[in-house]
Amino acid sequence: MVKYIGSGGFGSVYSALWMEGPRWNWDDGAQEWARAGPMTVALKRLENSQKISSSFINQIKTYHKCLQSASLAETFGITKDPTSNYMIVMKYYENGNLYQYLDRSNGILSWRDMIDMLWGIAGGLERIHAEGKVHKNLHGGNLLIEDEKISTDARIGDVGLYGPSYNIENIKNENPNQIYGVLPYVAPEVLRGKNYSTASDIFSFGIIMNTLATGQRPWYNRAHDYNLAN
Repeated sequence: MVKYIGSGGFGSVYSALWMEGPRWNWDDGAQEWARAGPMTVALKRLENSQKISSSFINQIKTYHKCLQSASLAETFGITKDPTSNYMIVMKYYENGNLYQYLDRSNGILSWRDMIDMLWGIAGGLERIHAEGKVHKNLHGGNLLIEDEKISTDARIGDVGLYGPSYNIENIKNENPNQIYGVLPYVAPEVLRGKNYSTASDIFSFGIIMNTLATGQRPWYNRAHDYNLAN
């Protein structure tokens, strides 16, 4: 059964029961992959991705090594739905994203939980940057929360997902230098036209620190528009 969870910048998110489950290990006797068995997964559906560009697929592939880090959301692969839209198959995090977790806790977290979350996020960024990559789209909506017995951890999602999935060169009036992201988390130098960098990721991390400390979304009381960007 597939259930709708919500939507984000790239499309809709669903939960589903994967009967076979991901590949677990190679069975030499049977000469086939043994699988984990039934498990609930999240399906991130990329809207209007029937004509997804090869450069966007390659962009996702280049981040594959980063996904091996325990601080990043577990991703199993990519598939297509009946309408030929691409769907990314991920572990299902029942606590949802950081915003949802804060809403349920009324914006109040213990210092232990905040430090544990920030430690995990910092570790994920360190892994991404060590691979020579930049996240470019870090914000509260793609931080997935996992409650452990002794700590609460945050996993970074949407690794490799930034910018348009289509070929902008084929879209009339599309600006190739257009900025993609959640405005309060975008570094000032990026808004002024400079490229994303490890430093711009750290700026986003700083906004996340403030979000955890205050329990509120950044600039929740102002429109995220041109005036805020200036």
